[in-house]
Amino acid sequence: MAKARFEFLGKQEIDRIHNASMRVLEQVGILVHSESTTDMLIKGGALRSKDGKRVLLPEPLVKESLKNAPRRVFLASRDKKNDITIPDNDRVYVTNGGEGVYVTDLVTGESHSATSEDLRNFALIVQDVPQADFFWPMVGALEQPNRLKGIVELKVCLESTTKHIQAMAWTGEEVQLMVDMGSVVMGSPEELAKRPIFSAVECPISPLTFEKGLVEAQVEFARAGIPVVAMSAAVAGLTSPITQAGTFAQITAENLASLVISQVAKKGAPFIFSSDSNPGDLKAGSIDYGAIESTLMRTGMGQMGRYYSLPTMVSGIGLENYSASLANIWEGVPMLVMQGIVPSDLASGFGGIDQATGASLEQVLVDAWVWDIAREILRDFDTDDAAISFETIREAGIDGNFLSKRHTFLRMKKEIASATKPGAALANRYSGTEKGSVLKKAREEVKKILKRPREPLVTSSESARMQAIVDRLK
Repeated sequence: MAKARFEFLGKQEIDRIHNASMRVLEQVGILVHSESTTDMLIKGGALRSKDGKRVLLPEPLVKESLKNAPRRVFLASRDKKNDITIPDNDRVYVTNGGEGVYVTDLVTGESHSATSEDLRNFALIVQDVPQADFFWPMVGALEQPNRLKGIVELKVCLESTTKHIQAMAWTGEEVQLMVDMGSVVMGSPEELAKRPIFSAVECPISPLTFEKGLVEAQVEFARAGIPVVAMSAAVAGLTSPITQAGTFAQITAENLASLVISQVAKKGAPFIFSSDSNPGDLKAGSIDYGAIESTLMRTGMGQMGRYYSLPTMVSGIGLENYSASLANIWEGVPMLVMQGIVPSDLASGFGGIDQATGASLEQVLVDAWVWDIAREILRDFDTDDAAISFETIREAGIDGNFLSKRHTFLRMKKEIASATKPGAALANRYSGTEKGSVLKKAREEVKKILKRPREPLVTSSESARMQAIVDRLK
């Protein structure tokens, strides 16, 4: 089988980046703002720097952690219909974007600060969109106090979707409550560990820093058997070197350090190598998700994750504000094709707007519809003798006609996306002349989905028990 995948780094470049990352961990080390985590690492084989401020990670400790890390990670769904095990034959599983702070109606332009009700609506949309494989809290429950925000978000997600949830905790205490909440649905912490219905994004802070609450949360997630996504979000030129190679070395070091933390906390803890790093806009001092170098950065980090045989989450899939100009689905396909052939097991981005700071219900559907065509580039392409079909070439070489051949008829639907995807058909690629017509169609579909009658996904007893867990923080 042949698959479409980008490659950016050659073997020598990968080896050089790996070696540089090891030097960074051994000689520069990491800044850990948690005494308990620092003590755990020292007992596990790490060293303190001469000034006592940093933790140095010797190469043998890193290699031992790599040896102990599972090569496959299971992300369970509640109904078992959307279970995910990665890697999966180079398939990429896609979700929406995460943690936007406002919601915008892209048709009317109206905008408001995000609430838990908005989060619920996004979860209901993702539940009904087959192109979305799992759910990342699309917006924050910003009406909640900070100490309640994360646990309320998990409760809303569990009540609104059966797909796997990718959450985040800010403290170790919050993790214990999340495990308790997941256990309400799964029956016990042990059953939750067997079928983790949520995973956690816990980010290193570039450069080479682990914030107290986040790292302590990561330790508790690892001990509970909850998969951790170590999403490094370096900004080249601002929080990492301006060069691709320098940023790769730093991001790799941050991921490997995060891996060590998980494996020292619990040998065999599920772990996902991850990066959401992009170039910086050096004039504005901000991240530039749309930079032309972003695809190269994601590709390079996907290759580094594969070098270590770790599951990866490095790709972003979404049109952002570009959707406002779409007159038909096909116009957005080339952009998502470019994003989709990054080597990654998981990807996020549906529904995000304004450099991921905001979110749009309509945008989730537009991204999903476009992705439904764009992902065809990732399907298997046969390269065996039957696919080459010397006999067909020989016959057509004589009569000059491939259209009438049995080989063409039997393989047409598999080989040509336009044969099965109406939006990819030549006749439909240029249909529609009004910019924004796709968004208007999506807006009407959003209204239908949100009005649809639904059976509760949790019982009243389970909902009350989850609320009791929230109340512990009040």
